[in-house]
Amino acid sequence: KSIKDFQALLHQGYSGKPSATSSAPLPLPLATPARPCVRPDDHAKAAKPKMLIFIRKQNRVILNLPHVVTACRRAGFAPHVMNLRRQTPMPVIHAALASADALVAVHGAAVTHFLFMRPGTVLLQIVPVGLDWAAESFYGKPAQQLGLEYLEYRVAPEESSLAAEYGLNSTVVQDPSVISSQGWWEMKKVYMDRQNVTVSIKRFGELLRAAKLHLKKNATACGGKAAGASHAAVR
Repeated sequence: KSIKDFQALLHQGYSGKPSATSSAPLPLPLATPARPCVRPDDHAKAAKPKMLIFIRKQNRVILNLPHVVTACRRAGFAPHVMNLRRQTPMPVIHAALASADALVAVHGAAVTHFLFMRPGTVLLQIVPVGLDWAAESFYGKPAQQLGLEYLEYRVAPEESSLAAEYGLNSTVVQDPSVISSQGWWEMKKVYMDRQNVTVSIKRFGELLRAAKLHLKKNATACGGKAAGASHAAVR
């Protein structure tokens, strides 16, 4: 069985739509258009693509979260901040992601919930210093296998709280492989447990535009004159 089969099983279990026990779980449908087909005079009422932002409270915190939310809104998304807790019911998380067009999250276990997203949607992972390899292997490649558009924001050395703690030119910040070579627990203690991030709104904005463009291209085309009118309005 593939990761797509596993995703279909999760969707069947959490969607509240049980199927006959004899039938295999069906793959998730493609994402609906970020901007539905509308007449020019209805354009102002068109729904903005929904973007979930997972936040963390103890480590790998986005220190300038209000600016990130504002950037998402200015890029044309409808941002929804979600603080996942251990007691958050899984069906609630599934419902939120199954209806989302995009997810922004700092690298961590919560990113695993991309399994609830539909093909054609966007996963934008914020990758702290020293976690590049884990970000791509654990979440980036699997997300692409499920048909998601995967984007990475790699935190620059000066954007990491480790720069203030150890120094911008320290080995910890400039050459994470030295710490990683000491084993998993040393790597985790420094890069996962002690690090917070400040996102560059300029660089982040470029990824938001790429995400929006992908959703626009992925949207189901309207037929006839309605399509032409809608596309002209979007421009």
